[in-house]
Amino acid sequence: MEIISLQNENFTEIAAVCVDGAKAEFSQKIEKGGKYRLAVAFSDISFGAEKYNESFLASLREKLKSTEAALANFVISPFSKNALSSIDDALEMTAAFKHCARRIKDCENVAGFEIPHAFSGLERADELAENFVRELAEKHPNYVFFREK
Repeated sequence: MEIISLQNENFTEIAAVCVDGAKAEFSQKIEKGGKYRLAVAFSDISFGAEKYNESFLASLREKLKSTEAALANFVISPFSKNALSSIDDALEMTAAFKHCARRIKDCENVAGFEIPHAFSGLERADELAENFVRELAEKHPNYVFFREK
């Protein structure tokens, strides 16, 4: 599994909240061959331990699929609106994004995931980052992982 520094790449930022808007609105933001960093909030996909917002995930998948013809590439950038307070929170976030990866696995335009910045403030941050990569790569060996250094 490859980990690439985001500083070496040029991605356009998009917030996943736009997936709740009209399909055309999301598609209009996507340029042919573009590279996008799609920020997805932990709270948008998880209602708590193993309780996921399937409606949001289905909408995310639909929007990603609708842009495949543009040959654009997306990196999913997980973030938490609130600071994570424990290792358990980080593990729950990892589980939520592993579930997200399962829901969008057939989206050919998803290059991979960014390792969540939210882990950096926690004890054992490096182990949490390694676990995130290991968990998602287990069923998605084609994904590239990104880290902002």
